[in-house]
Amino acid sequence: MNTGQPSEDHQPAAARATGRPATIDPDAVARIALRLFAERGYEQTSMEDIAGAAGIGRKSLYRYFASKADLVWGGIEPVTEAAGRALDRALGRELDSADDGGGPVSKSDGGLRPGTGAAQIRAGLSAAAVAGAAALPDLALTRGRLRLIAEHPELASRSYAALAPQRERGRRYLITLGVREDMAGYLCAAYLGATFEAWMQWAAGSDPDPAPYLLAAMTVLQMPDA
Repeated sequence: MNTGQPSEDHQPAAARATGRPATIDPDAVARIALRLFAERGYEQTSMEDIAGAAGIGRKSLYRYFASKADLVWGGIEPVTEAAGRALDRALGRELDSADDGGGPVSKSDGGLRPGTGAAQIRAGLSAAAVAGAAALPDLALTRGRLRLIAEHPELASRSYAALAPQRERGRRYLITLGVREDMAGYLCAAYLGATFEAWMQWAAGSDPDPAPYLLAAMTVLQMPDA
């Protein structure tokens, strides 16, 4: 009997079998949340408000997002995966073209793999930044998320943890090419800081493509030659 009240995991788009968890489109929920944040304010909008506007139950929403901040930062996974694949491809090219067939140069050797230089490292990191941007299916949603992050320090403060997977992938890429571990850490921090600022500058404007901003950010990085 229809009582007029939505079920805990009601989905307006499609029915589901009893006892099975709701299937949620995270980006669709994020769009609804951003609309509510714009209308009511970020602090004034609750997770319950978002669940109700999305037509899902609170438990279903919390299965995907533990908090509003997780919802805002939730779009970073495709960027991390695409950037990581680009680094793997760049690393494969570098190792294939190396002069010797040995393993990576360790930090005790004090230098990069033979044939690897600053230009190659910069090209790999640049390819990763651009690939991450290309993986985002809805740049308008990304712009909205980034603008919200810029407006709320508590969201911006999560950037270090949110970017940790990208930092680790980049660090491994550099170490495999022979960059000393300490320098790899410094360079990854600079790389992520510069590209994050590029994303924020892009989000503040209206240009459709973030790639030029990301590539411009790469030019400020000092690459190790040895």
